[in-house]
Amino acid sequence: MKKSISLMIAGCLCAGGLVRFAHGADLMAVYRDALAYDAQFAAARAALEAGREKLPQGRAGLLPTVGVAGSTIWNEQDSTLRTSGAETRNTSFNTNGWTATLTQPLFRWQNWVAYTQSELVVAQAEAQFGLARQDMIVRAAQAYFDVLLAQDTLAVAQAQKVAIAEQLESAKRNFEVGTATITDTHEAQARYDLTSAQEIAALNDLTVRRQVLRAVIGKEPEGLKNLRPECRLSVRSRTI
Repeated sequence: MKKSISLMIAGCLCAGGLVRFAHGADLMAVYRDALAYDAQFAAARAALEAGREKLPQGRAGLLPTVGVAGSTIWNEQDSTLRTSGAETRNTSFNTNGWTATLTQPLFRWQNWVAYTQSELVVAQAEAQFGLARQDMIVRAAQAYFDVLLAQDTLAVAQAQKVAIAEQLESAKRNFEVGTATITDTHEAQARYDLTSAQEIAALNDLTVRRQVLRAVIGKEPEGLKNLRPECRLSVRSRTI
């Protein structure tokens, strides 16, 4: 059984119909960084460029072929004139030539098939690039909201630790004056130790989530903007 959780980003219900943030990098900044850095999206962009090159290659089989050739020949000629006296003359000259050819195939079925296939290859490359863009958006948004959630979880754990620490100190003081038992103190200490463990776990989870975001945007996020209080994210769980 696998569960896939999708964040309905487009379903954020905020005042004025927009999502606003405060303090730090917002979701749009994360998207722009991922657009420029993400390795999977860069590979998809390169594949799109390679696919688009198939179209001019296929079209080349339907276009005429032009050929130009040139040549030059150096000539030396010796001649002897027999008049009153034998006289030898040396003549040198250059012979130049140029040739231009134009070839246009009237009909070649295999060339038309290759051109049609190149159009399909381009369409497929563009569709795959669109899917890669959507996947990049989902991964960037998922990493962004995961970090926000981890930050909130850590803040809650730290607040609970402070409150339970006060309860522990109160239990110790009450035990010293005789208004509480040692069992109360031990229970307060156990709650404090449990909250400390939860704080450590939340801190580790935040570190992991920030590293995932860093792998997408290519840099360490210094700070992220929080959602407005009136903004609600709809999270749906689907079992496959």
